[in-house]
Amino acid sequence: LQSSNPLPNACDEGVARFCAEERDRMNIADFIAGVDRARAEQPTLAALEAFEKSIGCRLPDEYRQFLLACAGGYFQGSAEFNWPQGHWAGAVQEVLGLRRDECSLVQTRQTPQWPTVDELLWIMSDHGGNPICMTIDKAHFGKIWFIDHEIAEYEKPWTLAEAMSNEWGYVLPLAPTFGDFVAGLYEQADAS
Repeated sequence: LQSSNPLPNACDEGVARFCAEERDRMNIADFIAGVDRARAEQPTLAALEAFEKSIGCRLPDEYRQFLLACAGGYFQGSAEFNWPQGHWAGAVQEVLGLRRDECSLVQTRQTPQWPTVDELLWIMSDHGGNPICMTIDKAHFGKIWFIDHEIAEYEKPWTLAEAMSNEWGYVLPLAPTFGDFVAGLYEQADAS
C-alpha cells in the first residue's frame, strides 16, 4: 500500500518525535527523583524564609514547594527542554537548592559565574553551563529565562530590559512559570 501523504518521511518523523516527547514529559515528582541530592540536608522552611529575606521577595508558591522538597544537585539522566517555538534548547544539568555546596542558591547568588542583575535568580544550569533563571522583579515575576553566557557583557553595567531586548538577546524566555518549565521537560527520545 502506498501512502497518500506526499511527504511521508518528514511528516511521520515529526509526528513520531512529538508523540515520543509527549510520552516522556516529566512531572515534578519525576524531576525531583532525577536530582542527585547526595550529601544534602533536607531543606527547611526557616532556610527558605532566610533566603527569601536575603533576596527581598517571597518566591512563587510552586517554586517554594519545590525548594522544600528538593535540596538541589546534579540531574542524573535526561531532562531536555525546548524553546517556546518548539526547537530543542538544552538539557538541565545542575539544579540549585537550599544547600551549602556548588549547587547552592545562596552561593550562586553571591558569586555568580556569569554577569547577572538582581532581578534574575539563577535556579539551574544547562549542559553548557548556561544559567536558567527566574525573574523576581514585579514586571516579570516568576518567569523562567535562559541566559546565553556566550554573549555576556563583562565591561559595563546593563539592565534586565537591555538584556531581554532583540538587539542583544542575552536573556531569552523559556516559560511563563516554574511549573510550566518543569512540565515541558522531557527525557531524550531513544534513537530507533
